[in-house]
Amino acid sequence: GPGQLVGLSLDTDTDYRAATYTGPTFLLTGNEAQGMPPEMAEACDVLVKIPMLGKADSLNAAVATAVMAYEVLARQEKSAPLA
Repeated sequence: GPGQLVGLSLDTDTDYRAATYTGPTFLLTGNEAQGMPPEMAEACDVLVKIPMLGKADSLNAAVATAVMAYEVLARQEKSAPLA
């Protein structure tokens, strides 16, 4: 159907800020222990990661999804005509 499935993954080089999002956008996040199963990653239109500074390699799933939701919504607001 219509829409774009975006997966959050550590197994990609695509920074979430560099990706193109087309609406409607659906976010898919794996669990914190094992990440996203390969069959789910293959179903995604694009895989993105949130780069980390320091020793941590990732955010927890809820925080990562919130960061992504904010990014997608902010871009949609920028592209929407002002009423």
